[in-house]
Formats: sequence, structure tokens, C-alpha cells
Amino acid sequence: MQGFIPLGTITSVTCIPLPCALTLIPEFQERRISTAATTKREDRNASARAFIHSLNILVKYVRLYGFQHKRTEGQFEVTWNELQHGLPKEGDAGFLLGVSENRLLLDGVALETGQAERSFAQLLTAAGLASIQFSKGVTVDDFARLIRAFAVGGSKAQDVVQQIKDTFGDSKTSTIRINEVKFVASDPGSADVSVAAQIAAQTLGPEFKEWLNDPQKLLQLIAAAEGSRSGAVGGPPIGSVPNVASGEPGNGSAAGTAGTGTWAGGVVPLQEEEVVQAIRLLTKFGEAGSSPAGQIEPLQKEITQADPNLRLNLQQLLESLAAKNPAEKTDTPLLMKAAEHMAIRFAMERFQKGDMKVNAVHQMLEHMSRQMETLRQILRVHEDKMSKAGILVESHADILDRMFWAEVPEAGKKSVLLSNDAGCVPPRNIRQFIEVLLERGDQDGVIAILQNYSNCLAAKDSDPRRRAAIGLSQLADLFAAPGIDLIGPVIHKIGEALVRDSDPEIQSLLSAAFVRLSSEAGNRKQYAALGEVCGAIEGVAKQRPAMANELRPRIGVENRLPEFIEEALRLPQVPRDLVLVLQRTSPAALEHLADRFFRCMRREECDRMVEIVKELGPSALQQAREMLRTGPVRQASAVVGLLSRLDVPTLLELLPIRLKEWNRFYHDIVVRQIAYGAAPDRGRTLLEILEHLDAMVLPQAIDEIGMSGDRTTVPPLMVMAESGEAQGRSAIIQIKAVESLGRLRETESITVLRNLLETKKMWKWSNHRELRIAAAQALAKIDPRYAAQVMSSSGLAPGELAIAPLDAAPACPWVRQRRYERIVLRKTLSAIISSSWGKSSIMLRELSLGGGMGTKEDNLRVGSEANIDISTGVRHIRGQVLLRRARVNEVGFEIVNTDMESRLRLRGILMEAVERAPEIRGTEWQGERKS
Repeated sequence: MQGFIPLGTITSVTCIPLPCALTLIPEFQERRISTAATTKREDRNASARAFIHSLNILVKYVRLYGFQHKRTEGQFEVTWNELQHGLPKEGDAGFLLGVSENRLLLDGVALETGQAERSFAQLLTAAGLASIQFSKGVTVDDFARLIRAFAVGGSKAQDVVQQIKDTFGDSKTSTIRINEVKFVASDPGSADVSVAAQIAAQTLGPEFKEWLNDPQKLLQLIAAAEGSRSGAVGGPPIGSVPNVASGEPGNGSAAGTAGTGTWAGGVVPLQEEEVVQAIRLLTKFGEAGSSPAGQIEPLQKEITQADPNLRLNLQQLLESLAAKNPAEKTDTPLLMKAAEHMAIRFAMERFQKGDMKVNAVHQMLEHMSRQMETLRQILRVHEDKMSKAGILVESHADILDRMFWAEVPEAGKKSVLLSNDAGCVPPRNIRQFIEVLLERGDQDGVIAILQNYSNCLAAKDSDPRRRAAIGLSQLADLFAAPGIDLIGPVIHKIGEALVRDSDPEIQSLLSAAFVRLSSEAGNRKQYAALGEVCGAIEGVAKQRPAMANELRPRIGVENRLPEFIEEALRLPQVPRDLVLVLQRTSPAALEHLADRFFRCMRREECDRMVEIVKELGPSALQQAREMLRTGPVRQASAVVGLLSRLDVPTLLELLPIRLKEWNRFYHDIVVRQIAYGAAPDRGRTLLEILEHLDAMVLPQAIDEIGMSGDRTTVPPLMVMAESGEAQGRSAIIQIKAVESLGRLRETESITVLRNLLETKKMWKWSNHRELRIAAAQALAKIDPRYAAQVMSSSGLAPGELAIAPLDAAPACPWVRQRRYERIVLRKTLSAIISSSWGKSSIMLRELSLGGGMGTKEDNLRVGSEANIDISTGVRHIRGQVLLRRARVNEVGFEIVNTDMESRLRLRGILMEAVERAPEIRGTEWQGERKS
């Protein structure tokens, strides 16, 4: 047996204690089949799917081995544990396994679809079941009774359903409940196709004697019984009896009317007893046809003894079927077609005259279906073949329901859907009618029907509320359809119903509908509806905190905030409704905004993020302050960039305190966050926290001060650049300060720079050549006229001065700007990177004064500090680096400390590469990694 077991016409199941012979023996050691881990799982969807698979295996074992077998007992224990894992840990709600078309829903959330899940969903759909509800206190005995019902029912859906109904019935004490839906929607393409045709699948061939499928021959049989010719004409309408005056000349009785085939005109409604008698007579026909002897005489006797009005109605019915298509060849049993036709017509007449409400139609059709059961047993050879072929077979009562709804005229359907009984109509029938209206463009009619249906949530009786809760989950997409836009109001109604309704079963169904509608609103980006979701959760939290805590992770609004933020970045203007959603989901929204701010690539994206935070109002800014003050290191460091634009005083007050608690990795993030914020005074901000930063992050911070364009930082930079003050600092810090002075182009720093360039001791220059090159490049930027003088008297080569730091580009659209030009080497260089993790070899193919990129041979720890040794023949270039992320099998690094001699040698390598192949100089960088 492949796929899931048939469930027949079940839409939901509720469980009750039943004495069962199952015993779970601890010493049983045989391996059990489990489709998921038995450890605690947070994902209820995974638990539900595992439970479905295990349930399928358990039922197979019961059928193969019985309840007492070791395999069955072991698998029962596994399946029971997985059901327990699927139950919510908090609140009184249980486990609601529903169906919407071909999808399974766990408390309204669609499960991941596999073959077993699709088979199970199709089975529930064919069975007419909306959901199976396991209460929070489901017992082992009830669960065992459910398994027994599945196993005993066999492979036919209707048999399984009957077993479950017989097992649980309508007991209010059951811990497993079946939520059943009737009036199955009809397929427009098969509305006129009989039940037997759908069961037989048009391929099984005739199984009865020829005359049983020939209305003309049955008419001859009736005529022979009456001693008259066949083919009477002019009869009364089907589903009624002739109104003939007694003792009329030439007739004498209604029997005479039947014999002559004439009709005087008046009609009397057909009674239910007469319909039942007609079905029994058709059953006699079927019994005669199934008999090997196939005697006609007993049938003629039955017809002769039947009521005259019944004979006339049956005759007219057969004439109607014969006239519809005399040449039609079908595998449909004519007797079943006739019985169904009479039952449907009788139900339609009663409904249209107002003798019966829509919620009573199914009960009446179930009664008719029971009367036809014997006839179906005689004619069910086609169903048996369909079942053996693995094709789902609907229950007969559900098929009659579907046929009845197809026969209801459009005006009648609309009248029912706009009445107080709308909750009794199954959701799929409502969907079918609404889709027809949408095709016509009748949006007003659709809105009226959906509004009326949602009003059933406020019904006094619990049954309409329960049915409406089930239906809203299955009709969620229609409420959000273009031009309808009712999803927000209906979410609001469900939120009120969750607070108002105290029935645990209805609360579970309402929760599933609430989750389903919330998911639909999120998928369609209907932010106004999502605002209603947040408001409803807030309202539920005031009255039922446990329920609100259970609903929040299921609706998943906070989990989708990154998606909504990305959508806002692409729109020309942030929707006001989205801003309201972000306000109601703080501080999660602020955390996502801060995280996205750090990942921005373009300047306009950063600016948009700052605008969104401003629109969230003072409360969001206060939350950002609290995150920096008391939040975990990851969250606190993430809001630094936003606060550098929105609240610098608070940032300078709190950040020095927090930096003492953080390691070098987060110091690096803080510097980059402030740089990405691009605040006009970011240079001063960096200067204020400079003494609190890790020594390996200082070079990057000084570079960013120079790139900021903030000239108020020049005096401290001049102090760092002077040789006397720099004795206790790393050489790279002094060089970085000189380069930043050049980027800022402040004439006040010319004196300091000239001293670094021109000071001599005896006949030698006082400062190292690399420092003098950096000073000369800075002077040339401050006053280009000074460049010629530098060239004539400094003794520096033009090539050395050509390898210079890059200036800031205020108009650059990218947040990341290179500080040095990256040059592709003519040939790769080998280097050794060593750290506490060991040594690794890399081949360098790109270099700059600030770092480079190479191909790695093993897995290096990205983001860790290390020592680098670049081999250039006899001499080496040594320094400390920070490893950065790069492409697969590649690693980038940033030089954070080196001596001046090593930096001069690095400059020489770059000079040589440019002089030998000028075209290999890097082109203008676009803010992205090179390919």
C-alpha cells in the first residue's frame, strides 16, 4: 500500500477513551520505524508531518500484524510520542489538523507538502472532512480507538469514515473530534455527471444485464406489467403525482391514467414516503438483475402491486432519462441514476418551497442515501474496482450533497449565502459561487457574501460559529483578493471572537483561521491587515495572555519583518501602514532595521533606513538607546550606526562604557558602523572614542577620520603625526595620521608635514623614507603648487609618490569606499599567515598599501588577527593583519600594523607592478567585491 491510508469523508476527528488491548512493553527492543527524532522539537510543523508519516506506518502494522504484535506496540509508542510533541506546550488549545484543497494545515499554517501529505489532504477532501482536532488532554485510549477505526475500515474512504463515526459519534467527552463539512463543491465540468460515472471512471465496462441500463426496456417492463404499450407521453412533471378527479370517465382511477399516459394538468407534491418506495422498487430491479436466473415475472408482480402514482412517476422519470440522450453509451448504472435523480428533485422541491432550510438538506439526503445503500451494494462492482485501483471514492451522502448544490439555481444560492444560514454552506461551495461572481466582475456581490459569512462568528449558537471558523480558514485568499480587501476587517472580527468565545474547540478553530488569514495578509503585503493582526494580538494579550503567547510565533509577523523592510527600500515612499506595523512590532523591528543598516551597500539605502527609524517616532529612538545601554553585544553594536546619525550625545555617553566590555571584533564593527552612517560629524565621534578602541582597529579608525572630511579633527591628527609625540605609538599610526591630514586638506597642518619631509640630521634625512613619502603626498594634496618643489628637492622618485592614498568621494553612491588603490600583480607572491590556529600558505594576486587578497590552501578563521610574512626574494614584508571574508577559497586581509621598512618594500612591489604593466592598475571601484 503506497501513500496514506484513506480517510473517507472525514473532515475532522475528536478522540474519546476506549478500552484497548494495546500494552506498551518497555523490554521490547526491536527497532521501531520513526520518521523524525524523538527529542524535543520547536518546529510543530515538522512534528505534525512526522506524526502523519508515523500514523500511516502504524495503521499498516495494525492491518498486517494486529494490535498485539511487537512491531505494532513499538510503532504505536513512537506515533503517540510524536503526537505529544505536536501539541502546544501552553494554553488549552490542542492540535488541529485541517485541510484546504490539497494542502494540510496545522492550526491554519500550511505544512510542507510531500506525497503522504497530499494523499492525506485528498482523502480528507473526498471525505468531506474539514479537520481532525486532538485536544490538549488527548488520551492513549482515544488514540488507540482512532487507529482501530482506521484499520478496521479497510481501504474505502466511506468505510473508514463510518467506522470513525461509529467509534466516536457525537460524544462531548471525546478528546478527539471530527469537524465535518457537507455540501461538497461541484465541479462545473461534471455537474451533470452522475455519481456512478465518477466512481466507475468510465473505463470499467458494463457489469449488469443490458436491460438494466436501457430506459426503453424498463419502460417496456412497466408497460407489460400494466398490460399497455410503452412510451407513454404527456405525463406530469418529475417529482410530482397527477391530480386527477376520482371516478373520471374512461379512467376510473389513477391507474387508468398511468395506463393511457394522459395527464389532466394539476400536480400534487411528491411525498417522502413515495420517494423511499420508488428507491426500494429500483432496488428490486437491481436484485433481479444480479440474480443468475434474471426472471422478469417477479418484477412485473412488484410493479403491479406498487402505488399507481409511483408507477407513473417512475415511468416519467425513465422517459426523461431516455429522451435526454437516447444514443448515450455509459457505464453508469441506470438504476442508481434514477434513484439519485428522484432524491435530488425531491430535496430541491422541498428547499425551493421553503419547507426545509439549507442546514437540514444534508440530514434528509443522508436518509435517502441509507435507503439506497442496498442498491449500491448490488451495483458497487465499479466502486470495488476503483478502490482496488487506488482511486478515492466519495461517500454517497456527500455525492448527493454535491449534486444538490449543483442543482440549486443561482438566485437560490445567493439567497442562502446572504441569509443567517450561510455558515451551514461548506466553504468550497462558497468559493465556487464567488469565483463565478468574480469572473463576471460582481465585486459588490462578493463583498456582501463574505461579510455576511464572517458575521456568523457572532451567532448565538455554537455550531454556526464553529462552521464559520472552519470556513474562514479555507476562504482566506478570497478575503484578500484584489478589489475585495476584507481581510483586515475579518481579522479584527476573529480577534474579538477569540476574546469573547470560551469554547476551547471553537477557540482552536478561530486560532487556525487567524493564523491562516495573517499568513495571507503577509504574503500579499497588505500592511493595513497586518496592522489589524498586531492590534488583535494586543487585544487578546490583555484578556488571554497564554493564547497570545501561543499565537505570536505562529502568525510570524516578526519573522517577516526583514522581507517587509526590503520591500520598503525598493518603494519610492515607505507606506504609512508599514510604519504602523513596525511601530507595533518594536523592538524586533528596530533590531532588524539596525541589522539591515549595517548590510546596506548604497548610500541611499542607509539614508532610507534612517528615515524609517525617524518615522517610528521617539519610542523607537528610546529603544535604540536602551539596546546600546543594556542589550547584548550583538544588538548593542548593531544600533551604533543609527545612533551616530540620530543621537550622537547618547552614543558618546554610552559607547565608551560598552567598548570596555567588548572584544576587538566588535570594536571593528563599531568603527565600520559609524563610517557607514556617514554623519557629517562622524570624524569627531571617532576621535572621541579613539582611546577606547583596540590597537589593531586604530589604523582603520584614523583612516575613516580622514575620509569623513571633518576638519575639526585636524589638531589631534597633527599631534599624532608629529614625530616627537609618536615615539610611543606604532609607526603605522603616525603614517595614517599624515595621510588623513592630506585627505582633509587643512593648510594649518602644512608646517607639521614640511617638518616631517624636510628635517635633516647632518647630511641625512631625519625621518624614514616611507614617512617622508606620506608627508610629501599630503602636502601635494593640500597645495598642488608645492608638488613641483617636493619633486626637485626631496629626493623622492615620481613612482613612489604615484602610489598614494585615495580621497573621499562625497558623490559616491556606495557606502564602502576604498582607501587605497588595489593593484593586480604581474605574478603571484607567496605568503605565510600564522596565528594561534597555526600556519597557512596563501598566493597573493592583488595588493595595496592597506591590504590585499589571495588564494588560500586551507580553512582560515575569517575575522581573526594573524601575522603575515610576504616573501620578496631575499627580503620579507612582515606585519599584522585582520582576515576578512572573501570568495570561496580566497581570503582578504587588512594590514593593521607594520614597520616602515616593510611598508616601503610593499610600495616598491606596487611600483614595479605598475611600471611593467600599467594596464593592470585597478579600475574605478563600484563598491562590490571583484569577480
